[in-house]
Amino acid sequence: MKNNIFTIALSMIMLVVTSCSESLDDINISPNTLPDTAVDIKFVLTGIISESAKINTNFSLEKGELSAATQYLQRDFTSYEENNYQWGGTDFNNFYQPLKDSDYIYQRAEIEKTDEVKNYYQAVALIIKAYQFGFITSAFGDVPYSKALQAESGGDEFFKPVYDAQKDVFIGVLTSLKEANTLLKNTGVITEAVDADIMYHGDGQKWRKLANSLLLRFYLRLSEKSDADINVSSEIAAIVNNANEFPILENNDDNAVVSYIGTDIDNSWPGGPLNWSNRSEFYRRKPSSTIVNDLIDLKDPRLTKWIRPVDVQLAQGTTNQVVLENNRIKRYVDIDINAINSDDNQENDINTNLFVGVAVSLSAPNDFNLGGTLSDYKNDVASLDENVYLNAAANPHASYLADMYAENNHELVKSIFMTSAEVKFLLAEASSRGYITNNAYEHYKEGIELSFDQYQITDGDAETIYDEANHTLLNFNQTEYIANAKQIFDNASNKLEPIMHQKWIALWLTSESWFDFRRTGFPNLNSNIIAGTKGQQTPVRFWYIDSYNEENMLDAINRLQPATNDQWSKMWLLQ
Repeated sequence: MKNNIFTIALSMIMLVVTSCSESLDDINISPNTLPDTAVDIKFVLTGIISESAKINTNFSLEKGELSAATQYLQRDFTSYEENNYQWGGTDFNNFYQPLKDSDYIYQRAEIEKTDEVKNYYQAVALIIKAYQFGFITSAFGDVPYSKALQAESGGDEFFKPVYDAQKDVFIGVLTSLKEANTLLKNTGVITEAVDADIMYHGDGQKWRKLANSLLLRFYLRLSEKSDADINVSSEIAAIVNNANEFPILENNDDNAVVSYIGTDIDNSWPGGPLNWSNRSEFYRRKPSSTIVNDLIDLKDPRLTKWIRPVDVQLAQGTTNQVVLENNRIKRYVDIDINAINSDDNQENDINTNLFVGVAVSLSAPNDFNLGGTLSDYKNDVASLDENVYLNAAANPHASYLADMYAENNHELVKSIFMTSAEVKFLLAEASSRGYITNNAYEHYKEGIELSFDQYQITDGDAETIYDEANHTLLNFNQTEYIANAKQIFDNASNKLEPIMHQKWIALWLTSESWFDFRRTGFPNLNSNIIAGTKGQQTPVRFWYIDSYNEENMLDAINRLQPATNDQWSKMWLLQ
């Protein structure tokens, strides 16, 4: 019932926000329409958090660009051009609603709320707005900022807002987060927002931790662009060395995440049956070989938490046959696998592991790992196990995402804004760069352990480690894992490499590692690209679509290097 109340109230407030101006004659105003002040802004708060959560998931899972750029997922069956980095433009409208409604909350709180309640609403509005603009400018480059979201003021200045320089946008983002931290200094739990705040349940101090953690994220994103206006090292030191004034995310209870309810399309995880009733949509999004192979090499238990073993394992044979062997379906093939894997053509390689990710940027991913031969043996597989998926987008020789990603909701599948694990890796990086005097290894270790805890992985978990040599599942020994991680760290000539590698794993199915890779080159994702549209290069930006505001857009394009609106040109942040 509570969720239904939120939905009804949100619908009413959205009608108000998008309705005609008050300057219209009274005859044009419906007597059934509530004035905006009749609905509390806590219901708008629910909307900006939920819409922001949907944006996160949309870009990291549903749209293919970022999951391909981070090399977490690859697609086959249809529309897999994004794997090859044939990207199109992205519309700012994707981000409009939570940005506009954040302004709305801030302004209404100024008039209607007092004391810590007012501070809470305004701070949360600032944080969400900073979070979204931080992503937008990081993805596009120069974007409308100072004159954006003000069309009601009238005139081309606001109808066609200037594209602010990326540096200025970042300064605005950082300023908003600092202001939020100040506003929340004495704010506890805001009772009236406990149910409306679907992320932190009205807890002002948790929002404060998020604001300061985002400051760390964005300062490190600017680590190669430090100047008189943005002194990255001193700003990070000021945060880390004064925990009372700048608290940050410390453990998984602090994580900025939103759970899916799973009762209808709007509040369900996109991979569940309510959203993807055609299950081929789920099966066409497969884990990439990059993440699968790394987790195998590290003997990492997150492999079996996130990814399923193949339905049909390939094996070298003298004849072609499909058999049930040790409770697993195996397909023996009489072609020479070693010879095929030794030639120069990586597209036709055959992987006989129990966990197999789709190779990155293939020209014909449908054919990967003999997937294009499914019609030759699907009847044999069906006769052995009728539950194996053999319809559109099926490839029984490639791994699929774990079953929890095919549910409408699951306690481990959430929309992720930021986690304490990410913060630990940010601190590890800051330490390795000499910005702070903390122990980089300890933060690196804590980041790994928090990632395990985030996905409910504990020492001794049975049959969670894949033994590639014997194709068996072993128990997890966390002491051995951490010892190996320490050895990798100690042996690294550049400590950023192991830090960013483990951070990339921990940020699974989020967009942050794309931004990390662009500035550090770690992990070396380019080396995995097989048939990319620009060789072994990963795109570095989204490109603009803004035909209505074309003149200002063209000015922004001219500040790119080269001055071309595509996914390869470098924004100020990367120049």
